[in-house]
Amino acid sequence: RVREAVVSTQSTGRKMDILHAFLLGVKDSLVSGGKTVKLLKQDAEIRSKLLQCFMLNGVVFMFSLLIFDWVIVPIVMLVAPSETSHWIDLILTAVFRVLWVLPLYLISRLLNVFWYQEIADLVYKSVRRSRSRSPAASVSELIADIIYSVIVQCMFLVQASLVGLVPVLGYPMQMVHMALVYSLYAFEYVWMNQGQGVVRRVALMHFNWSYFAGYGMIMSVVISCADSYFVGVCLFSLMFPILIVSSHHSSPQTKVKCFPLPLFKPSIFVTERLMSLTHRR
Repeated sequence: RVREAVVSTQSTGRKMDILHAFLLGVKDSLVSGGKTVKLLKQDAEIRSKLLQCFMLNGVVFMFSLLIFDWVIVPIVMLVAPSETSHWIDLILTAVFRVLWVLPLYLISRLLNVFWYQEIADLVYKSVRRSRSRSPAASVSELIADIIYSVIVQCMFLVQASLVGLVPVLGYPMQMVHMALVYSLYAFEYVWMNQGQGVVRRVALMHFNWSYFAGYGMIMSVVISCADSYFVGVCLFSLMFPILIVSSHHSSPQTKVKCFPLPLFKPSIFVTERLMSLTHRR
């Protein structure tokens, strides 16, 4: 009985540690917003980059989607003959997506890549008072690290989609996966600027998975509520720069730790097999 009581106490302690780390992640993703606002007031260049992201992804892209779905389509359906309204809706939606949504999507994705990196470098220099990146890594090592990291992340997204198919537990497990990958996206800018390789970055995710699940959970929940893929893309593009900024104010490796959960291992395994096949050729 004494042994059972000890085991029960240890189990309860682990659960509390997991919950504590998760709530710390949620707290950091929210509380850091105040530090983000303070930084924006102090640094005009960072403020300008964030404003560009907001204008393109929020005002131009997302607002146009909402106007089309909530204003233009209902008005056209109201005045169109009932027998042709379905076909008019299909044609109008197809033309809008091909001539406006798809080009704007591609342009925004390209610009966001550069803007996110510029924001991360500016914030790192401002917060850490240091040079942007450790000079230890060569260009070839940096490129290899980025390629490997991108493949792992793509495999992890596939893994998240497959996990979502599991009955009952699929949705919450998928939400945790997406929260982790959003956190990885944000903190990777910090870690790469510190010169930490992909192996070290993934290890930090494994040993602090509960914290990172909490850190990215709000974003994961908000994006899951989007009624279309492109609205979800806009929400991500609006929220992600804030996560980049706030990640520089957090130190997850110093927070409460729990047992490691190597969720990225299957994706790493597939990535390594793909890389080995490429090398053989």
